[in-house]
Amino acid sequence: MAELVVESKPSRRRPLGIFEPSTSDTKDPKLALIILNRSVRDLQTKLDILWKKSVFHACADGGANQLFNNTEGIQDRYIPELLCGDEDSWTPTVTEYYSSKGSEVIITPDQDETDFTKCLRLVCQKIKQKNLHVDSIVVLGAFGGRLDHIMANFNTLYLGTELTNVPVYLVGDGNLACLLTTGRHSLEVDTGLEKHWCGLIPVGEPCRNVTTTGLKWNLSNGEMHMGGLISTSNTYDPNCKDGIITIETDKPLIWTMGYKVT
Repeated sequence: MAELVVESKPSRRRPLGIFEPSTSDTKDPKLALIILNRSVRDLQTKLDILWKKSVFHACADGGANQLFNNTEGIQDRYIPELLCGDEDSWTPTVTEYYSSKGSEVIITPDQDETDFTKCLRLVCQKIKQKNLHVDSIVVLGAFGGRLDHIMANFNTLYLGTELTNVPVYLVGDGNLACLLTTGRHSLEVDTGLEKHWCGLIPVGEPCRNVTTTGLKWNLSNGEMHMGGLISTSNTYDPNCKDGIITIETDKPLIWTMGYKVT
Protein backbone atom coordinates (compact mmCIF):
# COMPACT_ATOMS: atom_id res chain seq x y z
CA MET A 1 0.00 0.00 0.00
CA ALA A 2 1.28 3.45 -0.91
CA GLU A 3 2.35 5.69 1.97
CA LEU A 4 -0.40 8.04 3.09
CA VAL A 5 0.14 11.73 2.49
CA VAL A 6 0.63 14.02 5.49
CA GLU A 7 -2.45 16.11 6.15
CA SER A 8 -2.12 19.75 5.11
CA LYS A 9 -3.92 21.01 8.22
CA PRO A 10 -4.88 19.63 11.63
CA SER A 11 -8.16 17.73 11.83
CA ARG A 12 -10.79 18.22 14.52
CA ARG A 13 -13.37 15.53 15.16
CA ARG A 14 -16.21 14.81 17.55
CA PRO A 15 -16.49 11.05 17.07
CA LEU A 16 -19.51 10.39 19.27
CA GLY A 17 -21.29 13.42 17.87
CA ILE A 18 -22.80 10.91 15.47
CA PHE A 19 -24.97 9.68 18.36
CA GLU A 20 -25.85 13.00 19.99
CA PRO A 21 -29.55 13.93 20.00
CA SER A 22 -30.44 16.83 17.77
CA THR A 23 -31.05 20.16 19.46
CA SER A 24 -31.79 23.65 18.23
CA ASP A 25 -28.43 24.80 19.62
CA THR A 26 -26.23 22.34 17.72
CA LYS A 27 -25.54 21.66 14.08
CA ASP A 28 -25.99 17.99 13.30
CA PRO A 29 -23.22 16.23 11.39
CA LYS A 30 -24.39 14.96 8.03
CA LEU A 31 -23.65 11.27 7.72
CA ALA A 32 -23.59 8.49 5.18
CA LEU A 33 -24.63 5.22 6.80
CA ILE A 34 -23.43 1.75 5.78
CA ILE A 35 -24.98 -1.30 7.47
CA LEU A 36 -22.94 -4.51 7.50
CA ASN A 37 -24.08 -8.09 7.97
CA ARG A 38 -23.79 -8.25 11.72
CA SER A 39 -26.61 -8.14 14.25
CA VAL A 40 -25.68 -5.61 16.91
CA ARG A 41 -27.65 -3.97 19.71
CA ASP A 42 -27.17 -0.63 17.97
CA LEU A 43 -29.72 -1.70 15.34
CA GLN A 44 -32.30 -1.27 18.10
CA THR A 45 -30.74 1.54 20.16
CA LYS A 46 -28.87 3.72 17.66
CA LEU A 47 -30.44 3.10 14.24
CA ASP A 48 -33.09 5.79 14.43
CA ILE A 49 -30.73 8.64 15.32
CA LEU A 50 -28.11 7.54 12.78
CA TRP A 51 -30.75 7.18 10.07
CA LYS A 52 -32.15 10.66 10.65
CA LYS A 53 -28.67 12.22 10.58
CA SER A 54 -27.75 10.44 7.34
CA VAL A 55 -28.22 11.88 3.87
CA PHE A 56 -27.38 8.54 2.25
CA HIS A 57 -28.05 4.99 3.43
CA ALA A 58 -26.60 1.74 2.12
CA CYS A 59 -26.52 -1.95 3.03
CA ALA A 60 -23.59 -4.20 2.20
CA ASP A 61 -24.94 -7.60 1.13
CA GLY A 62 -26.41 -9.33 4.22
CA GLY A 63 -26.66 -5.95 5.92
CA ALA A 64 -29.98 -5.70 4.06
CA ASN A 65 -31.23 -8.70 6.04
CA GLN A 66 -30.07 -7.12 9.30
CA LEU A 67 -31.90 -3.88 8.56
CA PHE A 68 -35.07 -5.69 7.47
CA ASN A 69 -35.17 -8.09 10.42
CA ASN A 70 -34.44 -5.43 13.03
CA THR A 71 -37.16 -3.06 11.80
CA GLU A 72 -39.97 -5.61 11.73
CA GLY A 73 -43.32 -3.90 11.25
CA ILE A 74 -41.77 -0.52 10.40
CA GLN A 75 -39.53 -1.47 7.45
CA ASP A 76 -41.05 1.24 5.27
CA ARG A 77 -39.50 3.90 7.54
CA TYR A 78 -36.00 2.67 6.72
CA ILE A 79 -35.56 2.33 2.97
CA PRO A 80 -31.87 2.54 1.93
CA GLU A 81 -30.88 4.25 -1.29
CA LEU A 82 -28.42 1.45 -2.12
CA LEU A 83 -28.02 -2.30 -1.67
CA CYS A 84 -24.84 -3.87 -2.99
CA GLY A 85 -23.09 -7.20 -2.69
CA ASP A 86 -22.19 -10.48 -4.33
CA GLU A 87 -25.54 -12.07 -3.39
CA ASP A 88 -24.06 -14.70 -1.09
CA SER A 89 -25.61 -13.30 2.10
CA TRP A 90 -28.77 -11.35 1.38
CA THR A 91 -32.20 -12.94 1.11
CA PRO A 92 -33.86 -12.45 -2.30
CA THR A 93 -37.23 -11.58 -0.77
CA VAL A 94 -35.53 -8.81 1.23
CA THR A 95 -33.80 -7.27 -1.78
CA GLU A 96 -37.01 -7.56 -3.77
CA TYR A 97 -38.85 -5.68 -1.03
CA TYR A 98 -36.34 -2.84 -0.94
CA SER A 99 -36.11 -2.71 -4.73
CA SER A 100 -39.90 -2.35 -4.90
CA LYS A 101 -39.59 0.61 -2.52
CA GLY A 102 -37.04 2.37 -4.72
CA SER A 103 -33.68 1.08 -3.48
CA GLU A 104 -30.98 0.67 -6.12
CA VAL A 105 -29.55 -2.84 -6.17
CA ILE A 106 -26.02 -3.28 -7.53
CA ILE A 107 -24.40 -6.71 -7.86
CA THR A 108 -20.67 -6.64 -7.07
CA PRO A 109 -19.25 -10.11 -7.89
CA ASP A 110 -15.54 -9.17 -7.50
CA GLN A 111 -14.02 -11.45 -4.84
CA ASP A 112 -10.78 -9.48 -4.50
CA GLU A 113 -12.51 -6.98 -2.19
CA THR A 114 -14.86 -7.45 0.74
CA ASP A 115 -18.52 -6.45 0.55
CA PHE A 116 -17.71 -3.55 2.87
CA THR A 117 -14.91 -2.25 0.65
CA LYS A 118 -17.07 -2.49 -2.45
CA CYS A 119 -19.96 -0.79 -0.68
CA LEU A 120 -17.74 2.03 0.59
CA ARG A 121 -16.43 2.56 -2.92
CA LEU A 122 -19.97 2.80 -4.33
CA VAL A 123 -21.19 5.05 -1.52
CA CYS A 124 -18.32 7.48 -2.16
CA GLN A 125 -19.20 7.48 -5.85
CA LYS A 126 -22.88 8.15 -5.11
CA ILE A 127 -22.04 10.97 -2.72
CA LYS A 128 -20.00 12.62 -5.46
CA GLN A 129 -22.57 12.01 -8.19
CA LYS A 130 -25.39 13.42 -6.07
CA ASN A 131 -23.22 16.32 -4.85
CA LEU A 132 -24.05 15.50 -1.23
CA HIS A 133 -22.34 17.15 1.71
CA VAL A 134 -21.20 14.44 4.12
CA ASP A 135 -19.15 15.04 7.28
CA SER A 136 -18.59 11.38 8.20
CA ILE A 137 -19.30 7.86 7.01
CA VAL A 138 -20.62 5.57 9.75
CA VAL A 139 -20.33 1.80 9.38
CA LEU A 140 -22.78 -0.03 11.63
CA GLY A 141 -22.15 -3.66 12.56
CA ALA A 142 -18.37 -3.51 12.19
CA PHE A 143 -17.53 -5.51 15.33
CA GLY A 144 -18.39 -8.93 16.74
CA GLY A 145 -18.21 -12.31 15.09
CA ARG A 146 -15.22 -13.52 13.10
CA LEU A 147 -11.82 -11.95 13.76
CA ASP A 148 -10.84 -12.12 10.07
CA HIS A 149 -13.91 -10.04 9.22
CA ILE A 150 -12.98 -7.46 11.83
CA MET A 151 -9.41 -7.25 10.52
CA ALA A 152 -10.77 -6.86 6.98
CA ASN A 153 -12.86 -3.93 8.24
CA PHE A 154 -9.70 -2.28 9.58
CA ASN A 155 -8.02 -2.87 6.23
CA THR A 156 -10.91 -1.06 4.54
CA LEU A 157 -10.22 1.98 6.74
CA TYR A 158 -6.78 2.17 5.15
CA LEU A 159 -8.14 1.59 1.65
CA GLY A 160 -10.77 4.24 2.32
CA THR A 161 -8.17 7.01 2.46
CA GLU A 162 -7.96 6.71 -1.33
CA LEU A 163 -11.76 7.01 -1.67
CA THR A 164 -12.75 9.83 0.67
CA ASN A 165 -11.35 12.64 2.78
CA VAL A 166 -14.05 12.42 5.47
CA PRO A 167 -13.68 10.24 8.58
CA VAL A 168 -14.96 6.68 8.36
CA TYR A 169 -16.16 5.38 11.73
CA LEU A 170 -16.52 1.67 12.47
CA VAL A 171 -19.15 1.19 15.16
CA GLY A 172 -20.91 -1.65 16.91
CA ASP A 173 -21.84 -2.88 20.37
CA GLY A 174 -20.13 -0.08 22.26
CA ASN A 175 -16.96 0.13 20.14
CA LEU A 176 -15.92 2.91 17.78
CA ALA A 177 -12.73 2.97 15.70
CA CYS A 178 -11.34 5.23 13.01
CA LEU A 179 -8.06 5.80 11.21
CA LEU A 180 -5.98 8.84 12.11
CA THR A 181 -3.77 9.63 9.15
CA THR A 182 -0.34 11.23 9.43
CA GLY A 183 -0.55 14.62 11.13
CA ARG A 184 -2.19 16.30 14.11
CA HIS A 185 -5.72 15.53 15.30
CA SER A 186 -7.98 17.00 17.98
CA LEU A 187 -10.77 14.79 19.32
CA GLU A 188 -13.67 16.15 21.36
CA VAL A 189 -14.60 13.59 24.01
CA ASP A 190 -17.14 15.49 26.10
CA THR A 191 -20.46 14.24 24.71
CA GLY A 192 -21.31 12.29 27.86
CA LEU A 193 -21.64 9.14 25.75
CA GLU A 194 -18.03 8.08 26.23
CA LYS A 195 -17.14 5.01 28.25
CA HIS A 196 -13.96 5.25 30.30
CA TRP A 197 -11.64 3.36 27.94
CA CYS A 198 -9.83 4.31 24.73
CA GLY A 199 -6.77 3.22 22.81
CA LEU A 200 -4.27 3.89 20.03
CA ILE A 201 -3.18 0.92 17.94
CA PRO A 202 -0.47 0.99 15.21
CA VAL A 203 -1.89 -1.44 12.67
CA GLY A 204 0.15 -2.05 9.51
CA GLU A 205 3.42 -0.26 10.26
CA PRO A 206 5.31 1.21 13.22
CA CYS A 207 4.63 4.76 14.35
CA ARG A 208 8.01 6.26 15.25
CA ASN A 209 6.84 9.59 16.64
CA VAL A 210 3.53 9.89 18.53
CA THR A 211 2.63 12.67 20.95
CA THR A 212 -0.67 12.92 22.83
CA THR A 213 -2.35 15.18 25.35
CA GLY A 214 -5.49 14.67 27.40
CA LEU A 215 -5.01 10.98 28.16
CA LYS A 216 -4.16 9.42 31.49
CA TRP A 217 -1.09 7.79 29.90
CA ASN A 218 0.27 10.20 27.28
CA LEU A 219 3.09 9.73 24.81
CA SER A 220 5.78 12.28 24.07
CA ASN A 221 7.54 11.59 20.78
CA GLY A 222 6.94 7.94 21.58
CA GLU A 223 7.29 4.89 19.34
CA MET A 224 4.48 2.37 18.91
CA HIS A 225 4.50 -0.94 17.05
CA MET A 226 3.18 -4.46 17.25
CA GLY A 227 5.57 -6.47 19.38
CA GLY A 228 6.36 -3.33 21.35
CA LEU A 229 4.33 -0.57 22.95
CA ILE A 230 0.68 -0.11 22.02
CA SER A 231 -1.83 1.99 23.93
CA THR A 232 -4.73 -0.22 25.00
CA SER A 233 -6.88 0.19 28.12
CA ASN A 234 -5.99 3.87 28.21
CA THR A 235 -8.44 6.42 29.59
CA TYR A 236 -9.04 10.16 29.65
CA ASP A 237 -7.34 12.67 31.91
CA PRO A 238 -10.22 14.15 33.97
CA ASN A 239 -8.38 17.46 33.91
CA CYS A 240 -7.93 17.63 30.13
CA LYS A 241 -8.76 21.08 28.83
CA ASP A 242 -12.23 21.53 27.33
CA GLY A 243 -12.71 17.78 26.92
CA ILE A 244 -10.28 17.69 23.99
CA ILE A 245 -7.45 15.27 23.44
CA THR A 246 -4.76 15.74 20.82
CA ILE A 247 -2.82 13.12 18.88
CA GLU A 248 0.07 13.76 16.55
CA THR A 249 1.50 10.86 14.59
CA ASP A 250 4.05 10.32 11.85
CA LYS A 251 2.19 7.27 10.46
CA PRO A 252 -1.44 6.14 10.28
CA LEU A 253 -2.82 5.05 13.64
CA ILE A 254 -6.10 3.45 14.75
CA TRP A 255 -8.07 5.35 17.39
CA THR A 256 -10.62 3.29 19.34
CA MET A 257 -13.00 4.24 22.14
CA GLY A 258 -16.00 2.90 24.01
CA TYR A 259 -19.48 4.37 23.96
CA LYS A 260 -22.67 3.76 25.93
CA VAL A 261 -25.02 1.57 23.90
CA THR A 262 -28.24 2.57 25.68
